[in-house]
Amino acid sequence: MGYIARMKGARHARIGWLVLGLVMGFVPGLYACGDPSSDTASKKDAPSAPPVSEPDAYEFKLEAPREIVTRDNAFRVVWFPEGGVVPINEHFVVDVKLTKNDEARTPVEGAEVSMSCFMPEHGHGMLREPRSEEVGGGDYQVKGFLLHMDGYWTVSVNVLVDGLAATAEDELRL
Repeated sequence: MGYIARMKGARHARIGWLVLGLVMGFVPGLYACGDPSSDTASKKDAPSAPPVSEPDAYEFKLEAPREIVTRDNAFRVVWFPEGGVVPINEHFVVDVKLTKNDEARTPVEGAEVSMSCFMPEHGHGMLREPRSEEVGGGDYQVKGFLLHMDGYWTVSVNVLVDGLAATAEDELRL
């Protein structure tokens, strides 16, 4: 068999499969499009499932402020979301109190404070980068925090004071 004959045969085979696929998809569709009034009895007898509505956001309530110490033991960080609630997939604000890790818990002013979260089980972090600002007296606010899904999160609070960096870590399960 020559090259031309083989090509014509292959083209006819492809067309045949196409026609068969169309017929197989079209014929069952005709049976499904029957008279809607003829099937009302079976629809009335079938139990209807209640509509399921998923909320757009969930919340996780923190009972008390979280208190952690930096790895180098130099600073103590107390953090708490405003209102005590961590909403999932909504922006929120975190209040941070930064003190020295001494008996007097001396407030630390003039520091750069940042927070980030990471989901080790999923291999990703947050979708947004929150910004912090100093309120005064060792108090800071981290705005634009967003945890886009529930699960296990690691929380890192990074502190930069007089050119020295320190990190405190916490974990959160939403």
